[in-house]
Amino acid sequence: MVHIPQNIQELNSYKPGKPIEEIVADLQLKEWAILWNNENNLGPSPKVIKAIEKEARNLKVYPDPASVALRKSIAKAHNCLIENVVVDNGSESLLDNIFRSFMNDGDELLTCEGTFVALYIWAKANNKKLRKLPLGRGYRFDFKKIVESITPETKAIYIANPNNPTGTIISKDELDEMLQLVSKDILVIIDEAYFSYAQQLSNDYPDSFSLGHPNVIILRTFSKAYGLAGMRVGFALGPKDLIEAMTKVKMTFAPSNIAQVAALAAFEDKEHMTRALELNKKALTEFYLALHEAELDYIPSYANFVMVDLKTEEKAKQFAYDMLQKGVFIRHLKAFGLPHCVRISTGTEEENQLFTQTIIELFTQT
Repeated sequence: MVHIPQNIQELNSYKPGKPIEEIVADLQLKEWAILWNNENNLGPSPKVIKAIEKEARNLKVYPDPASVALRKSIAKAHNCLIENVVVDNGSESLLDNIFRSFMNDGDELLTCEGTFVALYIWAKANNKKLRKLPLGRGYRFDFKKIVESITPETKAIYIANPNNPTGTIISKDELDEMLQLVSKDILVIIDEAYFSYAQQLSNDYPDSFSLGHPNVIILRTFSKAYGLAGMRVGFALGPKDLIEAMTKVKMTFAPSNIAQVAALAAFEDKEHMTRALELNKKALTEFYLALHEAELDYIPSYANFVMVDLKTEEKAKQFAYDMLQKGVFIRHLKAFGLPHCVRISTGTEEENQLFTQTIIELFTQT
């Protein structure tokens, strides 16, 4: 019998729920709002669709393994060299590459509970030690506690900024102080999947890459504000030597040629990005008003979602269930280690209106 390593045996397989179409049919919904995956429901730029249609004629050809055109555009926007950029199949692939590029047996990754669940999965899949600290006050990363908790085994630190699913950020001064305190032989991974949203929503959000630390890798994605969740494209920014190491272990022809041209078109359409960010900002304001009227506790967000604290797992599960019966799909956060909370993504104008109407109906019934 072929032996399966213990770390793989202990991994929980991803178990998708029913397809949305089946849920809609089962509940006989006449309208619905898909607000559970932090997607940009406005969708991609029309320029993306045109680029995909054009590139579809070239499917017989392998993709550019170096993603030169896309990396050049990203490098130009960040005033850096193309050698400071690596592109791959989304943030999950980049995380996997980081584990394989930099961490040896016995090395420890230090992070917090209540953050991006894929981090925990890839740490386990790569058989790496993961130590999770509690989130600090206000569901924030406690950077001082993280620095105090570093041990000789600590090889890397992971920070999500903004954090998913809490929506909180580490400020410019906090991040700068943390990076000054962390030894330069410890890798600091800053996951900025919601960078575009946070940049618009906060004047105190750091420009991490401009700080120029030699031990920092920044992760970004095209799955959120750019509306390309179905394409699986992400990129990392960092020092040349670290990026080169990640490039060595990535799949040769990732991402696909369609994904590369789609990401390039999305990245260069600033007007469409502005529309997406303004829609999100308006939605957050509407969500806050509705949640306040429903007398529910929420965490102010710097992303495209809001986390609501229901205090108990039972109430959180019931809330998610009740909303689903009304056609509003939201995320119960048990898998994130926050079973008493739910997360609601922003959507289209129509979806946001359905959410606000539904929550007020459910919590203001007399």
